[in-house]
Amino acid sequence: MPSAPRCPGARRRPRDWWWSAAGSATSSTRRRRRTPRAWRGRSASCRRRTRGRPAVPLPDPERSHAVLIGVHDYRQLEPLPGVEAGVSKLAELLCDREVWGLPRRNVTVFGARASADDILKAVRRAGRATTDTFLVYFAGHGRREHHSDQLHLALADADRDDVEIGALPYPLLLGLARRAGRDARRRVTLLDCCYSGLAIPMGDSATALGHLVKEPDAGEGGSPEDSGFASWIMTSTSRTELSFSPPRGYPYFTGALIDVLEHGIAGAGPTLSFDRIAKEAGDRLRTLKYPRPQCADHNAAGEESWVRNRAHEGPQDAPPRPVPHAGTGPAPRPAALSAEFPFDTVQGGGYRIGAVKRELNGVLATVGDPRLGWRALSPHFRTVSGRWFWGYDMRQVDAHIERQRADPTEFVDALRLLLARQGITVLPDGDPGGSRLRERCGALGAERLIGYAEKGAMTCTDTHLCLSSSALMRIPHSALEDVSLATLPKTVRTVTVTDQGGFSDESLRFITRVTFGHRTLEFDESSMAPVREALRAFLPAMDDLRRRRPEWFR
Repeated sequence: MPSAPRCPGARRRPRDWWWSAAGSATSSTRRRRRTPRAWRGRSASCRRRTRGRPAVPLPDPERSHAVLIGVHDYRQLEPLPGVEAGVSKLAELLCDREVWGLPRRNVTVFGARASADDILKAVRRAGRATTDTFLVYFAGHGRREHHSDQLHLALADADRDDVEIGALPYPLLLGLARRAGRDARRRVTLLDCCYSGLAIPMGDSATALGHLVKEPDAGEGGSPEDSGFASWIMTSTSRTELSFSPPRGYPYFTGALIDVLEHGIAGAGPTLSFDRIAKEAGDRLRTLKYPRPQCADHNAAGEESWVRNRAHEGPQDAPPRPVPHAGTGPAPRPAALSAEFPFDTVQGGGYRIGAVKRELNGVLATVGDPRLGWRALSPHFRTVSGRWFWGYDMRQVDAHIERQRADPTEFVDALRLLLARQGITVLPDGDPGGSRLRERCGALGAERLIGYAEKGAMTCTDTHLCLSSSALMRIPHSALEDVSLATLPKTVRTVTVTDQGGFSDESLRFITRVTFGHRTLEFDESSMAPVREALRAFLPAMDDLRRRRPEWFR
């Protein structure tokens, strides 16, 4: 990796931090030497001048560190496939000079194979090395310990029945981050998991987004004498709500954050503060009817600028430096673009080049057919699996394919595409396995089955949404806007009596209530709430389709 311009007399920082996509961080055996304090400010200002960017009041990326944890695969819990892509994309944006510009050696990324010890050691090293901004991000399953209301961050070995097994207690992570990062100017925490609002003090958990509070004696606050220290935390949900991740794409909270960082906010000025980003992400999630994020700060950290605003129309910054996903050596020059395959190459990620060249024409033919487009959705090709290998940029390939996609001309084809994008099983015409589903959903005559979820608890035909629980509810597609959802938590106590005595256990379940007209149907669901999750993805998508093609809903 080419070195950045250096100020005369400034010491070279040892390369003791490198990108770690395999779930661990490596450090140099040499002892880390700190740059003299008198030189730090001069080096930072000189870097801004030599890179040709206007000086903006942002956290100094050279003196900042980030630890990103994304657990997408579990042995006993439901997998979260979107988490892996989300943490990788977030790391890429943090390293982008048009966003923040963290050196890649200052970013550590953990995947599903990381252990609690690996994470804590990396947090300790990063915290000790930080003198400006220390950022910690977690995405995965969040577990709630009911007796103490303590948040546990589930790792790959998390136990289905005991929240403490295979999990990292959040207070342990927070305490270590505060001790190790005592020299940091500010600390930023981002949590995308169920019950993540437990990380905010009780007085703050019910606070609406943007109404930030100062709690100097608990949770994310500091002690009263921490006048020079600032902290900011943002969570995907409140203390009692679930967080959601679709079968395809980023988790909803992480996706909203990525969208704001990548595209910026029009009219918001050259930089974005923590509060401004939180408000914009919350507004976007609210339009999708998902839980609004919660946030709190200490010493007005939320008012400070964090990143550059990509949507700002002022003087342009220098172009972003290439940030490969892995590796420590200089990145070779990307292959020249061709007219047939006009895609950039990236190291350690992306689609396999050979697969794209072999299969691209077939995918384009599928998306070009309005009746078959639902069969071709991202990811379209196999991806690169080694950190030293090169592939085509997935975003560019997907965008190229989507530009060739033909809009469905029939409602049934549009409905199939909508269901496929939400991860709901689609039934092609003539599917022989639909007879039992037809009976369960009460399909009549020529009514056609289109798709289903949860073994038929939710079924879509060409005319109705059919929900089956203790009774059957059939809702015409033209009346879906009159449907309302509500979820109530329920604690179930189980008592087991043996010759050794009695044992009790508690589990959390959710009652999902669907109301249409004067009827209400209930689903008793586990903590994953699959029916509610499917409906909360399906109903907004149908609202959007109704706005675009109202003639199909008359």
